[in-house]
Amino acid sequence: MDELFTKQEISWLDDVDKEGKVINPKHELYGKSIENTVLHMPAASGSTVGADKLVYLSINGHAPKKIILERLDPITMWGAIMGKIDVEIKGKEKKPVDISKIEKLGVDKEIAELLARAGELLGTDEFIPADYVQISGVSYKTVLDTGLELRRYLASKYKFRASNVTINPAGMDTEDWQAIGISADFAEKQNEIIDAYIKMGALPTITCTPYLVGSTPPPFTDAFLSESSVVVFENSMLAVRTNREAGLSTLLYAIAGYGPRYGLHIQSNRNPKIKIKVETKLSGVLDFGLLGYKIGELAKGRIPYITGIDRIPSIEEIKELGAAGAASGSIDLFHMEGITPEARYKMISTDGIEETFEIDRKELDSLKDMLNTGSAEEIDLVAIGCPHASINEVKEVAMLLKGKRIKEGKELWITTSRIVKDIAKRLGYLKIIEDAGGHVVADTCVVVSPIENLGFSTTATNSGKAAKYLPRFSKQKVVFNTVSELVQKIVA
Repeated sequence: MDELFTKQEISWLDDVDKEGKVINPKHELYGKSIENTVLHMPAASGSTVGADKLVYLSINGHAPKKIILERLDPITMWGAIMGKIDVEIKGKEKKPVDISKIEKLGVDKEIAELLARAGELLGTDEFIPADYVQISGVSYKTVLDTGLELRRYLASKYKFRASNVTINPAGMDTEDWQAIGISADFAEKQNEIIDAYIKMGALPTITCTPYLVGSTPPPFTDAFLSESSVVVFENSMLAVRTNREAGLSTLLYAIAGYGPRYGLHIQSNRNPKIKIKVETKLSGVLDFGLLGYKIGELAKGRIPYITGIDRIPSIEEIKELGAAGAASGSIDLFHMEGITPEARYKMISTDGIEETFEIDRKELDSLKDMLNTGSAEEIDLVAIGCPHASINEVKEVAMLLKGKRIKEGKELWITTSRIVKDIAKRLGYLKIIEDAGGHVVADTCVVVSPIENLGFSTTATNSGKAAKYLPRFSKQKVVFNTVSELVQKIVA
């Protein structure tokens, strides 16, 4: 059996295709197949729905026979458990878990066995109530037919025992999917996935920014969150205790009503390991997204402590920083000197800092150039709202479009939650945007919707997260710039 070794993290969502071939030209395994190998890797980076991709690869015969991880990684671990792939964490002894103890919590035997398997790998037999759960793996584009079948099965048997369960964006606007060109076949499968979650007891928030629509755990409480940008925002800004869970693990924890206590649920594990000294003034969402992207590349699974931020960033800037860092690397928590709660109130220790990095304007500008793979003349679609746009971001676009008209052959999507779209309608922003020829699209975003099948080949965005995923996962060239610069490119 062939063995493959890599020191680079793997994003299951966009680094590996459906046949098990590594398609990221910047990865040291580029062009190689992981099928039937023993794969040695540090951990997964990027999207938490990567666990579903690993299950898909396994069911279709394209997965590794065994995965050996250098560090704890719930995304790969749960993909392997559900895909029946042998997995181990290097240097970590498996801790036997008494399944009967989990069953005594009222957990069904089938689910208890899966939780026990996870506990063995994680090294814990302590399971705590899962009251607050955010589930990724809602878009049919990301979970595919294997994911649909799994959710169909679980919905036929189980209800969520967790009391507060929210779900991630889908692959389409659930009310206006025809207006953006979604096929009836895709819509049927997408609606079945959402219906399965609702049947089990989820709130149909269908957003990656639940904290913008009034749905968050109380600060300093345990939660089980799998949307990568939600994890980093709520861990960092609200001091919620959550690991960067897989979409599959949160689904099972919601059913069980319990999840394992490990990792960032434990205060001593929340101390930073690297220091980031920002040596330039940051201005706006784009700069914070670039900073997050760069930190994600440097972190390698370590918690960063950021210094040099001379003001309290906006919610929009923080969400872009975290989302970009989670996409480019595996950031699930950052501390910002004098700003984030655990840093501000001295709840963490910086004694364990292993490495210090300085980030200046030159590095950010170089990264921006790297993310731009298309030209302004090629733009088919301008996409704002990854993670989902706030009402302030909708307002910004509306003011830029007021009295103008989008050029023929160009499209504009602002992707957001249904709640924010309704507020935008009441405030008149929706009318301004639609009068200009743009769309406020609820429930989805350009990453998880099938834009590659809608005639788009060059997408412009201000999101570092979108700029990371669009080239391989959605087959797009990317134009990466500020909202005002992008809107100017497409209006008459």
